[in-house]
Amino acid sequence: MRLAFKTGLIAALCLLVWPAIAGAQPPPPKGQLVYEDDFSTKKSGLEDNLTATDYSRGFHAPGVYHLKDVKQKETHAEMFPKQDYGEFSYQADVWDNSDDVSAGDVAGGLAFRASDDTHYYVALVDPRTGKYAVMKWDGSTSSPLVNWTDSAAIKRKAEVNQVRVDGDGSNFTLYVNGEKLTDFKDSAYAKGAIGFVVSNVDAPANHIHFDNVKVYSTEAAAQTPANLPQTGGEGAPLWFAIALGLALLSLGVWTRRAAN
Repeated sequence: MRLAFKTGLIAALCLLVWPAIAGAQPPPPKGQLVYEDDFSTKKSGLEDNLTATDYSRGFHAPGVYHLKDVKQKETHAEMFPKQDYGEFSYQADVWDNSDDVSAGDVAGGLAFRASDDTHYYVALVDPRTGKYAVMKWDGSTSSPLVNWTDSAAIKRKAEVNQVRVDGDGSNFTLYVNGEKLTDFKDSAYAKGAIGFVVSNVDAPANHIHFDNVKVYSTEAAAQTPANLPQTGGEGAPLWFAIALGLALLSLGVWTRRAAN
């Protein structure tokens, strides 16, 4: 039947263009999965001081890490010990767990390429306004690499945002919830630690959660445990899509011949 033939042809063409459609999604990270943490334990070595009076940081149920800026107009970051990278893809879930997400403004995100407590880059997501920015901290001052920008990709209020930053040399890319938001460049910090950051603008109280950290890198590959997956393992490969498409096309031809 012509209908069966056309159906097989359409299915085959759809599968053949599938790689191009999939290409609209973020590319697989380079290298291997070299570190991951769901904070079910305190293996990361991040500071655990929930009762600190300057800003609260630490682990708590149901397996998250949190930062609370006690004072307004302050930014604080916590860095993972022994997690230094130059080339990387670093992602984590970030969300605003404050009791009142409508009172004031606060942003959370990922710090990377940190050489010390005051020299690093940070990608910030503000779920209260739906904006993002990239900042460079240099001592006690910060400067924008990407100014605050609206994005429909940012989930609002208390919803979880998956934030991902890829870094390779002086080139960086920011993704949020699987959507590319921006590219940016800077060569000041060639390698450094990763971490979390919270910036409180004027929120009277805030409580930012972080979870499900993953870091991919071509560095430290020899130290990667054998049970961690190789990059790019998700999704069907191109040869499989082509083979399946040809099979469906052949089925349409055979059905047409049988009908005749």
